[in-house]
Amino acid sequence: MIAGVVVLSLIPVEVDLGGGGDKVAHFIAYGSLSLWFGMVFSGWARQLGIAVAFAALGATLEFLQGLTGYRSFEIADMVANAIGAMLGWGLAQTPLKSGLAWIERRIDAVARNSRPSPP
Repeated sequence: MIAGVVVLSLIPVEVDLGGGGDKVAHFIAYGSLSLWFGMVFSGWARQLGIAVAFAALGATLEFLQGLTGYRSFEIADMVANAIGAMLGWGLAQTPLKSGLAWIERRIDAVARNSRPSPP
């Protein structure tokens, strides 16, 4: 997921999401990253560190975009990244933090129920 964000942030691509849609995309991408890794790593301080690291990654990628000549630097994108990362951290402090464990339990239950019974 991280590599995908880095690559998509730096490749020459022309996508017009119009009307602030790109800010929503930034917000969702960084919020999703922060929540996902917040579900993987426990502890609010560690999760906060992850969110701050993603916000810093977003800022770094914006500066790198400004150096490319084919992408643009936008402070608003950095703000959307940071707000998304912090929202992801906030959601990782709720019962959503158990989302991946719940999915794994569901998959395991389905797998156990689909196995043929021993003769």
